[in-house]
Amino acid sequence: MALQVIITAPVHDFLIDTLIEKGYEIIYKPAIDYKELVEIISIASGLVVTTRLKVDAALIDKAANLKWIARLGSGMELIDTDYASAKGIKCVSSPEGNCTTVGEHALGLLLSLMNRIHSSFMEIQKGAWIRNNNRADELTGKKVGIIGFGNTGTAFAKVLSGFDVAILAHDIYRDNFETHQIRSSSLERIQQEADVISLHLPLTTLTHHYANDAFFEGLERKPYFLSTCRGQVTDTKAVLKALQGQQIRGAGLDVMENEQLVNYSPSERATLDGLFGFPNFIATPHIAGYSHEAYERMARVVLEKLAII
Repeated sequence: MALQVIITAPVHDFLIDTLIEKGYEIIYKPAIDYKELVEIISIASGLVVTTRLKVDAALIDKAANLKWIARLGSGMELIDTDYASAKGIKCVSSPEGNCTTVGEHALGLLLSLMNRIHSSFMEIQKGAWIRNNNRADELTGKKVGIIGFGNTGTAFAKVLSGFDVAILAHDIYRDNFETHQIRSSSLERIQQEADVISLHLPLTTLTHHYANDAFFEGLERKPYFLSTCRGQVTDTKAVLKALQGQQIRGAGLDVMENEQLVNYSPSERATLDGLFGFPNFIATPHIAGYSHEAYERMARVVLEKLAII
Protein backbone atom coordinates (compact mmCIF):
# COMPACT_ATOMS: atom_id res chain seq x y z
CA MET A 1 0.00 0.00 0.00
CA ALA A 2 1.27 3.48 -0.89
CA LEU A 3 2.52 5.72 1.89
CA GLN A 4 0.07 8.53 2.59
CA VAL A 5 0.83 12.23 2.95
CA ILE A 6 -1.64 14.71 4.41
CA ILE A 7 -1.34 18.19 2.92
CA THR A 8 -3.01 20.80 5.12
CA ALA A 9 -2.65 23.95 3.00
CA PRO A 10 -2.64 25.07 -0.64
CA VAL A 11 0.68 24.03 -2.21
CA HIS A 12 2.39 24.28 -5.56
CA ASP A 13 1.53 21.51 -8.01
CA PHE A 14 5.22 20.56 -8.09
CA LEU A 15 4.95 19.23 -4.53
CA ILE A 16 1.92 17.07 -5.21
CA ASP A 17 3.12 15.86 -8.60
CA THR A 18 6.54 14.89 -7.24
CA LEU A 19 5.11 13.01 -4.26
CA ILE A 20 2.74 11.08 -6.52
CA GLU A 21 5.61 10.33 -8.91
CA LYS A 22 7.60 8.93 -5.98
CA GLY A 23 4.75 6.61 -5.02
CA TYR A 24 2.97 8.54 -2.29
CA GLU A 25 -0.80 8.76 -1.97
CA ILE A 26 -1.96 12.35 -1.36
CA ILE A 27 -4.70 13.32 1.07
CA TYR A 28 -5.25 16.96 0.10
CA LYS A 29 -7.08 18.84 2.87
CA PRO A 30 -6.17 22.54 2.53
CA ALA A 31 -8.99 23.64 4.86
CA ILE A 32 -8.63 20.90 7.47
CA ASP A 33 -8.93 21.95 11.10
CA TYR A 34 -7.02 20.61 14.09
CA LYS A 35 -9.83 18.33 15.26
CA GLU A 36 -10.19 16.66 11.87
CA LEU A 37 -6.42 16.29 11.54
CA VAL A 38 -6.26 14.51 14.90
CA GLU A 39 -8.88 12.06 13.64
CA ILE A 40 -6.96 11.06 10.49
CA ILE A 41 -3.28 11.65 11.35
CA SER A 42 -2.75 7.98 12.27
CA ILE A 43 -2.81 6.97 8.60
CA ALA A 44 -0.13 9.44 7.50
CA SER A 45 3.55 8.80 6.95
CA GLY A 46 4.09 12.43 5.94
CA LEU A 47 2.50 15.75 6.95
CA VAL A 48 2.78 19.08 5.09
CA VAL A 49 1.90 22.23 7.07
CA THR A 50 2.20 26.01 6.89
CA THR A 51 1.35 28.54 9.62
CA ARG A 52 -2.25 27.58 10.27
CA LEU A 53 -2.23 24.41 12.37
CA LYS A 54 -0.43 23.52 15.58
CA VAL A 55 1.43 20.23 15.59
CA ASP A 56 1.65 19.57 19.30
CA ALA A 57 2.42 16.53 21.43
CA ALA A 58 -1.23 15.46 21.52
CA LEU A 59 -1.36 15.35 17.72
CA ILE A 60 2.01 13.63 17.45
CA ASP A 61 0.87 10.93 19.89
CA LYS A 62 -1.92 10.08 17.46
CA ALA A 63 0.53 9.90 14.52
CA ALA A 64 1.59 6.29 14.87
CA ASN A 65 2.97 6.03 11.31
CA LEU A 66 4.34 9.55 10.84
CA LYS A 67 7.89 9.67 9.51
CA TRP A 68 8.25 13.35 8.60
CA ILE A 69 6.73 16.83 8.92
CA ALA A 70 7.41 19.35 6.15
CA ARG A 71 6.89 23.00 7.03
CA LEU A 72 6.50 25.20 3.94
CA GLY A 73 8.20 28.47 4.84
CA SER A 74 10.19 29.50 7.88
CA GLY A 75 9.48 29.31 11.58
CA MET A 76 8.82 26.10 13.49
CA GLU A 77 7.06 27.65 16.49
CA LEU A 78 3.80 25.78 15.83
CA ILE A 79 5.53 22.39 15.71
CA ASP A 80 6.78 20.61 18.84
CA THR A 81 10.00 19.66 17.10
CA ASP A 82 11.67 18.27 20.22
CA TYR A 83 8.80 15.90 20.88
CA ALA A 84 8.61 14.92 17.22
CA SER A 85 12.35 14.18 17.13
CA ALA A 86 12.02 12.07 20.28
CA LYS A 87 9.41 10.03 18.41
CA GLY A 88 11.74 9.58 15.43
CA ILE A 89 9.88 12.05 13.23
CA LYS A 90 12.02 14.20 10.94
CA CYS A 91 11.04 17.90 10.79
CA VAL A 92 12.13 20.17 7.95
CA SER A 93 11.29 23.71 6.89
CA SER A 94 12.10 25.79 3.82
CA PRO A 95 13.25 29.30 4.79
CA GLU A 96 15.69 29.22 1.89
CA GLY A 97 12.71 28.98 -0.46
CA ASN A 98 11.05 32.30 0.34
CA CYS A 99 13.77 34.46 1.88
CA THR A 100 14.43 36.34 -1.37
CA THR A 101 10.87 37.56 -1.69
CA VAL A 102 10.78 38.54 2.00
CA GLY A 103 13.86 40.71 1.46
CA GLU A 104 12.30 42.32 -1.60
CA HIS A 105 9.00 42.91 0.20
CA ALA A 106 10.75 44.57 3.14
CA LEU A 107 12.47 46.91 0.69
CA GLY A 108 9.11 47.63 -0.94
CA LEU A 109 7.55 48.57 2.39
CA LEU A 110 10.51 50.79 3.18
CA LEU A 111 10.57 52.62 -0.14
CA SER A 112 6.81 53.12 -0.01
CA LEU A 113 7.14 54.75 3.41
CA MET A 114 10.22 56.82 2.63
CA ASN A 115 8.83 58.08 -0.68
CA ARG A 116 5.26 58.57 0.61
CA ILE A 117 4.02 56.34 -2.22
CA HIS A 118 1.02 54.75 -0.55
CA SER A 119 -0.03 57.75 1.53
CA SER A 120 0.14 60.21 -1.37
CA PHE A 121 -1.80 57.79 -3.57
CA MET A 122 -4.54 57.71 -0.93
CA GLU A 123 -4.60 61.52 -0.97
CA ILE A 124 -4.93 61.59 -4.76
CA GLN A 125 -7.86 59.19 -4.51
CA LYS A 126 -9.54 61.78 -2.31
CA GLY A 127 -8.84 64.54 -4.81
CA ALA A 128 -5.81 66.09 -3.09
CA TRP A 129 -2.59 66.85 -5.03
CA ILE A 130 -0.07 67.54 -2.25
CA ARG A 131 3.63 67.91 -3.01
CA ASN A 132 5.44 69.83 -0.26
CA ASN A 133 4.24 67.61 2.58
CA ASN A 134 5.16 64.52 0.60
CA ARG A 135 8.87 65.16 0.21
CA ALA A 136 10.75 61.87 0.39
CA ASP A 137 13.58 60.71 2.60
CA GLU A 138 16.33 59.18 0.50
CA LEU A 139 17.56 55.74 1.44
CA THR A 140 21.03 56.55 0.14
CA GLY A 141 23.42 57.41 2.96
CA LYS A 142 21.30 55.92 5.71
CA LYS A 143 22.11 53.26 8.32
CA VAL A 144 19.86 50.21 8.25
CA GLY A 145 19.60 48.01 11.32
CA ILE A 146 18.68 44.39 10.66
CA ILE A 147 17.74 42.43 13.77
CA GLY A 148 17.96 38.71 13.07
CA PHE A 149 20.52 37.89 10.39
CA GLY A 150 19.37 34.50 9.22
CA ASN A 151 17.86 33.68 5.85
CA THR A 152 15.50 36.65 5.54
CA GLY A 153 17.74 39.17 7.26
CA THR A 154 20.56 38.23 4.91
CA ALA A 155 18.20 38.46 1.94
CA PHE A 156 17.16 41.98 2.98
CA ALA A 157 20.84 42.95 3.21
CA LYS A 158 21.36 41.55 -0.29
CA VAL A 159 18.64 43.71 -1.87
CA LEU A 160 20.06 46.70 0.00
CA SER A 161 23.54 46.06 -1.38
CA GLY A 162 22.85 48.21 -4.43
CA PHE A 163 22.13 51.21 -2.23
CA ASP A 164 24.77 53.34 -0.57
CA VAL A 165 23.75 52.35 2.94
CA ALA A 166 25.57 51.04 6.00
CA ILE A 167 24.05 47.87 7.42
CA LEU A 168 24.14 47.19 11.15
CA ALA A 169 23.28 43.51 11.70
CA HIS A 170 22.42 41.98 15.07
CA ASP A 171 22.12 38.25 15.64
CA ILE A 172 22.87 36.48 18.92
CA TYR A 173 23.44 33.15 17.12
CA ARG A 174 25.68 34.26 14.24
CA ASP A 175 28.98 36.03 13.72
CA ASN A 176 31.68 36.28 11.04
CA PHE A 177 29.29 37.78 8.50
CA GLU A 178 30.87 41.21 8.20
CA THR A 179 31.62 42.77 4.81
CA HIS A 180 32.62 46.24 3.67
CA GLN A 181 28.93 47.19 3.99
CA ILE A 182 27.74 45.02 6.90
CA ARG A 183 28.85 45.47 10.49
CA SER A 184 27.99 43.18 13.40
CA SER A 185 26.23 45.39 15.93
CA SER A 186 24.66 45.30 19.34
CA LEU A 187 20.99 46.07 19.77
CA GLU A 188 21.96 49.22 21.60
CA ARG A 189 24.06 50.48 18.69
CA ILE A 190 21.19 49.88 16.31
CA GLN A 191 18.83 51.75 18.61
CA GLN A 192 21.28 54.64 18.76
CA GLU A 193 22.37 54.90 15.11
CA ALA A 194 19.88 53.27 12.75
CA ASP A 195 17.65 55.30 10.42
CA VAL A 196 15.76 52.10 9.56
CA ILE A 197 15.15 49.02 11.72
CA SER A 198 13.86 45.77 10.23
CA LEU A 199 12.95 42.69 12.28
CA HIS A 200 13.77 39.21 10.94
CA LEU A 201 13.41 37.12 14.08
CA PRO A 202 11.82 33.72 14.74
CA LEU A 203 9.06 33.63 17.35
CA THR A 204 10.40 32.13 20.58
CA THR A 205 9.98 32.78 24.28
CA LEU A 206 12.93 35.17 23.96
CA THR A 207 11.50 37.16 21.05
CA HIS A 208 7.83 37.43 22.02
CA HIS A 209 7.07 41.19 22.12
CA TYR A 210 10.72 41.92 21.36
CA ALA A 211 9.59 45.25 19.92
CA ASN A 212 7.80 46.57 22.98
CA ASP A 213 7.50 49.92 24.74
CA ALA A 214 11.06 49.73 26.07
CA PHE A 215 12.40 48.88 22.61
CA PHE A 216 10.82 51.96 21.03
CA GLU A 217 11.68 54.21 23.96
CA GLY A 218 15.35 53.30 23.41
CA LEU A 219 15.42 54.62 19.83
CA GLU A 220 17.43 57.79 19.27
CA ARG A 221 17.11 58.63 15.55
CA LYS A 222 13.37 58.23 14.97
CA PRO A 223 13.86 55.37 12.47
CA TYR A 224 11.48 53.71 10.07
CA PHE A 225 10.34 50.42 11.60
CA LEU A 226 9.63 47.24 9.60
CA SER A 227 8.59 43.73 10.49
CA THR A 228 8.21 40.83 8.07
CA CYS A 229 8.82 38.02 10.58
CA ARG A 230 6.13 36.96 13.07
CA GLY A 231 3.32 39.13 14.39
CA GLN A 232 3.86 38.34 18.04
CA VAL A 233 7.47 39.50 17.88
CA THR A 234 6.02 43.02 17.88
CA ASP A 235 3.66 44.48 20.46
CA THR A 236 1.06 46.18 18.24
CA LYS A 237 0.01 48.62 20.94
CA ALA A 238 3.66 49.62 21.34
CA VAL A 239 3.86 50.44 17.60
CA LEU A 240 0.80 52.69 17.96
CA LYS A 241 2.33 54.43 20.97
CA ALA A 242 5.62 54.87 19.08
CA LEU A 243 3.80 56.55 16.19
CA GLN A 244 1.79 58.70 18.57
CA GLY A 245 4.94 59.71 20.46
CA GLN A 246 6.93 60.23 17.23
CA GLN A 247 9.54 57.72 18.34
CA ILE A 248 9.50 56.26 14.82
CA ARG A 249 9.20 57.98 11.45
CA GLY A 250 6.90 55.33 10.03
CA ALA A 251 5.99 51.66 10.35
CA GLY A 252 5.55 48.91 7.77
CA LEU A 253 4.15 45.57 8.94
CA ASP A 254 3.54 42.44 6.92
CA VAL A 255 2.42 40.56 10.04
CA MET A 256 0.04 41.15 12.95
CA GLU A 257 -0.26 39.62 16.39
CA ASN A 258 -3.75 38.48 15.45
CA GLU A 259 -4.18 37.96 11.72
CA GLN A 260 -7.82 36.87 12.01
CA LEU A 261 -9.30 40.34 11.55
CA VAL A 262 -12.89 39.09 11.81
CA ASN A 263 -12.18 37.83 15.34
CA TYR A 264 -10.73 41.06 16.74
CA SER A 265 -11.68 42.14 20.23
CA PRO A 266 -12.81 45.77 20.71
CA SER A 267 -9.32 46.56 22.06
CA GLU A 268 -7.58 44.99 19.08
CA ARG A 269 -9.88 46.81 16.66
CA ALA A 270 -9.24 50.13 18.42
CA THR A 271 -5.47 49.61 18.14
CA LEU A 272 -5.67 48.74 14.46
CA ASP A 273 -7.96 51.69 13.72
CA GLY A 274 -5.50 53.90 15.55
CA LEU A 275 -2.68 52.68 13.30
CA PHE A 276 -4.83 53.28 10.21
CA GLY A 277 -5.10 56.90 11.26
CA PHE A 278 -1.41 57.45 10.52
CA PRO A 279 -0.42 58.05 6.88
CA ASN A 280 3.06 56.80 7.75
CA PHE A 281 1.75 53.34 8.59
CA ILE A 282 1.39 50.59 5.99
CA ALA A 283 0.36 46.96 6.38
CA THR A 284 0.18 43.93 4.10
CA PRO A 285 -1.54 40.57 4.84
CA HIS A 286 1.45 38.31 5.60
CA ILE A 287 2.42 38.05 1.93
CA ALA A 288 6.12 38.93 2.12
CA GLY A 289 7.17 35.32 1.59
CA TYR A 290 4.33 34.40 -0.73
CA SER A 291 5.54 35.18 -4.25
CA HIS A 292 4.77 32.87 -7.16
CA GLU A 293 8.45 31.95 -7.36
CA ALA A 294 8.74 31.23 -3.63
CA TYR A 295 5.60 29.07 -3.78
CA GLU A 296 7.47 26.57 -5.96
CA ARG A 297 10.89 27.00 -4.32
CA MET A 298 9.55 26.17 -0.85
CA ALA A 299 8.11 22.91 -2.20
CA ARG A 300 11.39 22.05 -3.88
CA VAL A 301 13.43 22.79 -0.73
CA VAL A 302 11.40 20.54 1.59
CA LEU A 303 11.47 17.70 -0.93
CA GLU A 304 15.26 18.04 -1.21
CA LYS A 305 15.63 18.03 2.58
CA LEU A 306 13.48 14.94 2.82
CA ALA A 307 15.63 13.30 0.10
CA ILE A 308 12.52 12.74 -2.01
CA ILE A 309 14.16 14.49 -4.98
